Amino acid sequence: MSISRQPVKVLLTVISLGIAVFWIWALFFPPSRDNVAAVDDTTWSIRANAVCQEANLQRDTLVDLRRINTVGPNALSERADIIDEATAIIQKMLDDVTSQQLASLQDQRLVDTWRDIFQDWINGRITYTAILRTGENAPFAESMVKGSPASTLIDYFAQANRMKSCSAPKDLAV
Repeated sequence: MSISRQPVKVLLTVISLGIAVFWIWALFFPPSRDNVAAVDDTTWSIRANAVCQEANLQRDTLVDLRRINTVGPNALSERADIIDEATAIIQKMLDDVTSQQLASLQDQRLVDTWRDIFQDWINGRITYTAILRTGENAPFAESMVKGSPASTLIDYFAQANRMKSCSAPKDLAV
């Protein structure tokens, strides 16, 4: 008794066509990748980026490139003072950026969430300078949000809204 190979050929042909169709669709017709963190109000993003750029220029004037071991006995306190000045600039930046209400309730919710995460990150900087003033030269330990560093979520929102200047400052990175 001979088994017909025709059904096997048909099955393999159908599977091959299915794989080919899938790859054509995946490469040339991918599903929409709308960013869930992007606000619809692009004028808000443009304004926010400008505010953040100005704040970053102000913070740049505070750069202190001295090595901590060459400053003297008040080195950590001086470092804490500089960080506090930078943090005050960042706080004003965040307040200015988020003071404008957005027209869309969804956009406002996104901005409010970003603001809350950013504020928590700022509060971590304040806690950090208190630690420095005790004489402990500990690394900055930022808070975690849903298993990710807060700065990662801040940066994700900034990138999604084309406002790179509003990313979390990296001035305390190790």
